[in-house]
Amino acid sequence: MYTTPILLITFNRPRHTQRVLEVIMQAKPKDLYVFQDGARDGNENDAIRCKAVREVVKTLTDNTATVLHTNYSSKNLGCGAGPMTGISWFFDNVEQGIVMEDDCLAHPDFFGYCEEMLQRYKDNPQVMFINSTLYNNRWQCRESYGFSRYMVTGAWASWREVWQGFDLDLHTLNANAFFRHVNKLTHNVAEAEWWWYKVKEIQRDQSKKSYWDYQMQIHLFRKDAITIHPKVNLVSNIGFDTEGTHTLNNNDGRGDRPIYGIFPLIHPNEIKIDWRQDSYYWAKKPTKGWLNDWAHLCYHIIKWKNRR
Repeated sequence: MYTTPILLITFNRPRHTQRVLEVIMQAKPKDLYVFQDGARDGNENDAIRCKAVREVVKTLTDNTATVLHTNYSSKNLGCGAGPMTGISWFFDNVEQGIVMEDDCLAHPDFFGYCEEMLQRYKDNPQVMFINSTLYNNRWQCRESYGFSRYMVTGAWASWREVWQGFDLDLHTLNANAFFRHVNKLTHNVAEAEWWWYKVKEIQRDQSKKSYWDYQMQIHLFRKDAITIHPKVNLVSNIGFDTEGTHTLNNNDGRGDRPIYGIFPLIHPNEIKIDWRQDSYYWAKKPTKGWLNDWAHLCYHIIKWKNRR
């Protein structure tokens, strides 16, 4: 059996959940954790669909050797606190594992890749997050994976100690100090400036949080984390449709991407961040030539000095 614990985060999409869980069960996981956010108040359709999701989970896990652990919320926590609650519950029970959302369809190699990465880097304090999704064609490296400062949620793997200290609200974070920290990590004033504004936006959002992935990236920045990116895409997002919350029928190229095998793995000889990849692919910085880059840099330096 596949020994790395897996968490599946669900809500009200039985069709997506079934497709994703069928692939998970093909890996024959020893322990499967399923978190479900509750139906929204007064939403009868939510209640029906949430029940259908639970039936899918029961059907696909009955009469198997997989140990099923469930956490079905009685109330709706939302797209921020919901996943946070599920992930916290998961890492309260396991030392390391895989986290998957209900619209992330994995290549069969994904599970072995995560397991090998978790074992290989578990005692390395630098490496904290294992990615699986690529939104550009390939991570440009000779080996099977490279290193970055950035993460992509959806389907990923990590360790309990990395999750500890995650903060959805960021009330105690000093935005100016964080700007300086990100600038030091990324060597990119424009990127640090963008994250300064994102911190302030999250701190102003007093009523609700409809996301948690920005906070996760901020969390990793604060820990000086290095992440792993595979050379090929291992997970396809099947959730760009009318049933999504943030991914409706506006597929911008991130949905339904092809997936590839990655074995046998070729490991890098050293942990070295590809700064150019980070800047141009993960920070989505436009490549318009050195003159444009220089002007963009000067603009953000001036803005930062004026703000101080």
